[in-house]
Amino acid sequence: MKDSGHLAARHGFGPFMTWIATETDGGRRLQTSRRQRKRLSPLRAPLVTQSPLDASGRVRHDWLRIWLPAALGWWIAVLFMIGSALFAVGGFRAAWPDASVLHWIASSAINPVFFTGSLFFTTAAYLQFYEVLNGDITVPGAPRRFFGWRPRNLGYFAALVQLIGTLLFNRNTADALIPGLGWRGQDLLVWKPDIIGSFCFLVSSQLAAMEYAHSWFTFRPRQLSWWIVVANMLGSILFMVSAIASFVEPGDKLFAPLLANAGTFGGAVCFFLGAYLLIPEQLETDG
Repeated sequence: MKDSGHLAARHGFGPFMTWIATETDGGRRLQTSRRQRKRLSPLRAPLVTQSPLDASGRVRHDWLRIWLPAALGWWIAVLFMIGSALFAVGGFRAAWPDASVLHWIASSAINPVFFTGSLFFTTAAYLQFYEVLNGDITVPGAPRRFFGWRPRNLGYFAALVQLIGTLLFNRNTADALIPGLGWRGQDLLVWKPDIIGSFCFLVSSQLAAMEYAHSWFTFRPRQLSWWIVVANMLGSILFMVSAIASFVEPGDKLFAPLLANAGTFGGAVCFFLGAYLLIPEQLETDG
């Protein structure tokens, strides 16, 4: 027989609700905003004062299963992985053009590779936005929708800002395909949306960290979700470094070309790892 339960407390960070506690016949259950949108079960918490971060310490993950096409979160992970891989390939090819490993990719194909990768980013970002919109801890049981407003959910704002960032990357990678842009055109059409999109990724990463930590940040290296948050934060920082270094000076010269391309490569690798870890995050076992 399923335990009956009642809401015992709501907890949050600032004006946002990030987790709730429910008392049931079988004990205390804790559900977080992140777990709610990923369709993960509430955490068991025998101690009344225990936080979700403490309760998560007993969770283990199945690392062997990688095929979950029925799960929306799996598609989000795979699409982000493909987009990240394409950005990594483009960044590596541009940073180290003489390296033999990707020498078969023509230099003229680098910008189309980036543009294609940005499309995968945007598709995954919208699915993540859709996931949090329809798995909102602050509005349980709300009708399914494709767009909406969730002002008390940090995950919602993280997904929304990230989606805006990916749309800006669509714009800047598409404009980079325009032939004959001078340095002014490159700064206006390519660099400007790049720097704003990178800033959006930084903001999104910080919001996601706050949603997970229920504070500004926390240090939980034994928890998988922490590594996902950290990988995405590092990726966003490297993308911002790349964007700053990509400023085009008069004479069509990049401010720091190696740093611009290596930053893209490093950031994409971090995003790839963070996206991959989303798969075992969905496969929990009690430790």
